Amino acid sequence: MGLIVTSRKSFDAAVSRQATEACDQIMNEMGAEIHDDLIQKLSIFRLYMDRLETSGYITKEMEQLFTGMKTDFENVSQSVRRISRRMMPVRMENDSFIVSVEMLCQNMESTKSGNIHFEHSGVEQNMPVVMQTHLYRIIQELIHNAFKHSSAWHIWVRLKWETSKVTVEVEDDGTGVHHIPKFIERLRKKYNTLRMRTRLLGASITYLQGSKGLLAKVEIPIA
Repeated sequence: MGLIVTSRKSFDAAVSRQATEACDQIMNEMGAEIHDDLIQKLSIFRLYMDRLETSGYITKEMEQLFTGMKTDFENVSQSVRRISRRMMPVRMENDSFIVSVEMLCQNMESTKSGNIHFEHSGVEQNMPVVMQTHLYRIIQELIHNAFKHSSAWHIWVRLKWETSKVTVEVEDDGTGVHHIPKFIERLRKKYNTLRMRTRLLGASITYLQGSKGLLAKVEIPIA
């Protein structure tokens, strides 16, 4: 599809829109393929392991090795499922956006990495599907960044609904307070998928020093 533009600003917006749409399509397709193909093959492999374990051919020397293999297998399976969930939004047909975000928080939470606390206030407003997709991805990336870059143990995700806008806050307790100002300065200069998605939504994203760590705040106008 060709780009019809009237200014540099509209050109940048068109490029950002097509780039994020292409990225979302690829992620969804890869996530579906991982879920339908790889996870199914892992399930069959686990079935073979269970049959082998109950066959009576496992010696005492092999038992300890087999136990370690089962543990490693479960870790690999969980990792694959987490990747699949990240790439393919978890949402049932009739779910509200609030339920989708709550499921996202549950799926990204891990006893090894940390806890995610979700809360919302106000009355949920209707949003176009494409708007919901971008906002879902923004929240997902902010949570991922908090775990990866801030080494957070706790993350608070807040949705605040108002008549004309929705505000998203993602706060963590991972980054040392004395490092946050420099970290915020670097984030303000970065142009990444978060910036692209917020621009497409006509939204703003700001980084602030929270009570214990970094606070990311996204405000999206609702027509």
